[in-house]
Amino acid sequence: MALFSARLDETGTDGRSKFTLVGGAVAPPEGWDALEAGWGALLKKSGVTAYHWKEFHDPQNGTFGPWSKMKRERFVTAQEKIIGKCTSFRVAVGVDQAVHADVKRRMKGIKGFRPDSDYSLCLRWLMFWTCEELAKVDPDCRLSIMVEDGPWASGAMDTYQRIAAMTGKRKPAKHAHRLAGFGSAPKGERLSLEAADYIAGCSLGRLIAGRERKSRDTLAVMLKKPLLDQWYEGMIAEKEARREFARKRKATSSEQSS
Repeated sequence: MALFSARLDETGTDGRSKFTLVGGAVAPPEGWDALEAGWGALLKKSGVTAYHWKEFHDPQNGTFGPWSKMKRERFVTAQEKIIGKCTSFRVAVGVDQAVHADVKRRMKGIKGFRPDSDYSLCLRWLMFWTCEELAKVDPDCRLSIMVEDGPWASGAMDTYQRIAAMTGKRKPAKHAHRLAGFGSAPKGERLSLEAADYIAGCSLGRLIAGRERKSRDTLAVMLKKPLLDQWYEGMIAEKEARREFARKRKATSSEQSS
């Protein structure tokens, strides 16, 4: 049984973006250990104590702002090399907030419909998609999730727990049995979450530009109207199928007892 961990971060949740995204990478424990060591060595060599996507791209930032173009490019190249060497693959799921809001508005009042927040939808989709890919490598694989402490961590844990408690062989419960734990870490404690921050930042720009990707080392998608309709309608159909099964089982039990 192969064990994997997804280290994730979010972007676009500050109210200033039209898009929300959850992204990061997946690796076995030893891969994350290697990344932590390599990332720490890069920070030390570069004379910085921490990396954050927004600060790195802020020309007014006191740490990264004065860097030359060449130094910045070399730093990013080193980041890419570490991530590529130490992780199994990157994963990112984004959603257009306005499109998601419109889908939820149209489905409001439908029996069995339970809307997700933009963040929860991205995380839910990411976990399912990641497990779907890992199962191709090892049918008995298990996946744990780690995020950084913050305003979205409790919501992430709630989404994780709701899915992990599900049963059934179809979406969204299909891979619930593969989920092997959820954790959060204080800011700065896990350098692997800085790598997740980097991946999330890179991925948002690429997905907005329409550069979706599914390859050996990257899973990245922007959820649009057709996918969202299919996702929610599929979950409602699954709930209705479960209700019908329960009704038939109850009817059969009543007939046998009489």
